[in-house]
Amino acid sequence: MSRMGAVIPVVPLEHPARPRVIDHLTADHPLRPFPPVHRWRFAVWLRFLVFVSVALGGGFVVGGTLIVGLSSSSGRTPFWVFSVTELVATIVAFFALLWLEARRPVELAPRRIAGLAGGLVLGAVLLMAVIGVLFALGSYRIVGTNPGYDVWPALLSAGITAAIAEEILFRAVLFRLFEEVLGTWGALAASAIIFGMAHLSNPDATLWGAIAIALEAGVLFAALYAVTRSLWWTIGLHFSWNMLQGPVFGSAVSGSGVATGWFQAQFSGPDWLTGGEFGIEASVVSVALLTLVGAGLMHVIFHQDLAVRPYWVRKRRLTPAASELD
Repeated sequence: MSRMGAVIPVVPLEHPARPRVIDHLTADHPLRPFPPVHRWRFAVWLRFLVFVSVALGGGFVVGGTLIVGLSSSSGRTPFWVFSVTELVATIVAFFALLWLEARRPVELAPRRIAGLAGGLVLGAVLLMAVIGVLFALGSYRIVGTNPGYDVWPALLSAGITAAIAEEILFRAVLFRLFEEVLGTWGALAASAIIFGMAHLSNPDATLWGAIAIALEAGVLFAALYAVTRSLWWTIGLHFSWNMLQGPVFGSAVSGSGVATGWFQAQFSGPDWLTGGEFGIEASVVSVALLTLVGAGLMHVIFHQDLAVRPYWVRKRRLTPAASELD
């Protein structure tokens, strides 16, 4: 099957994380043998530029339309407008990127949607483990309930939008594009650092909070994606962690400046233990546990030979001259 002259490889979905023989890339990358096919079309910088351009353009159109249509009568912009704008623009930009890459969205294949449940369970287990440790140390207590808590803003922003839009941007776009140049290990490090830095814009952001996010979430999510090549897994994990952390257990989410939920929580102890105003993601308990799980997934990548090699290594191994020497 082809589109605009580019062959779409047929890769069994049972092994989406194993690099292909023809180009040493995984199924979520466009086919890129040596000599390269459609050099300019598949250039990393061009694909990133297309994604950003479509996302910004789509956001301007969708957001502008919603704001004009909904704000004219009341004079106020509903809380959900900006989240919906970000979500729609990111999804549209991602599918524009898929069209440019001339490939199927194997990372969102419907037959692999069971990974969503796996991610939800993993996120719940990790969050409950962190809360359990803080509770055992006397640093977390439930002091009441908040039955009037309005979950919808958090569900839309910290839950649905963050889980989908951020996973598309940081794992399905940035991680993959870095991976084609730097290989899996370089992409994991680069995308984790950028993911952490992106949280510096939050109201209660701190440098330590950004470092913590990079270590625990940036590494864990990228490693989980590299092992599964599935956005279902990372979306489920991201959604479950955020929604249990904030709306249920009453912690601030990534320095968002909001620390309310169905449970009224009381944190006590030093900020390095509780996470302070940033939330429990800045707790050493979260950093230690989630980074340990991320390291375990990196162990799987290494020992199952799932890592994509850097561009220059793939080129050396795949060029005809190198093949003849081998």
